[in-house]
Amino acid sequence: NSQQSFKISQELDSSYPDRLINEKDKLTKEEYNDRFNKLKEKQKKLADNGLYDLSKQKILDYSDTDSKALLVYLNDLEKKLGVFDNLLEKLELFTGILNERRFTFKRIQVDREKGFYFMTSREKELELNQLSSGEQHEVVLLYELIFNAKPNILVLIDEPEISLHITWQKEFLKDLLRIIKIQNIQVLIATHSPSIINDRWDLVYNLEKAQ
Repeated sequence: NSQQSFKISQELDSSYPDRLINEKDKLTKEEYNDRFNKLKEKQKKLADNGLYDLSKQKILDYSDTDSKALLVYLNDLEKKLGVFDNLLEKLELFTGILNERRFTFKRIQVDREKGFYFMTSREKELELNQLSSGEQHEVVLLYELIFNAKPNILVLIDEPEISLHITWQKEFLKDLLRIIKIQNIQVLIATHSPSIINDRWDLVYNLEKAQ
């Protein structure tokens, strides 16, 4: 993504003078503020996920005289940030599942330099091997599904309930369906745990009855 972002930035920056001269449209102050505020929110999200340096953020006040230039600037910034849309969606899903549903008294964070790392509620940094076996299992499984699974493949998961707390088991299928939607994959699960199935018995095929 960084290489793609650099390439797009170079292309846009080199063509900026020509596009500015040829631009016919202008922005109203309301349109500018609306789009600019949305971009600031996106920059904040990207920064929170280690994908953007907020020191690069420019605060430009609206001027009717410069409205054409501001329009080109916003169009370019949207394209530059748009490169990270897919990765941002995956990062937010990955960290969201772990922080909202899995971890207790700890959280996973993302840093531009360190990548993924773990913090306790007392702000003590942890290594992956310092997590419980169930937490390690979840981190690795979720990472593989969200970041490494290729579209249109069939993923086989055998007894995901092993090492998982009962509460995590009940959330497992719900989270998996979110991953399937983003990744466009198919998943076949073998399980003996009713908690994994939870309320989705419509997705179950009972092999014992089939025999």
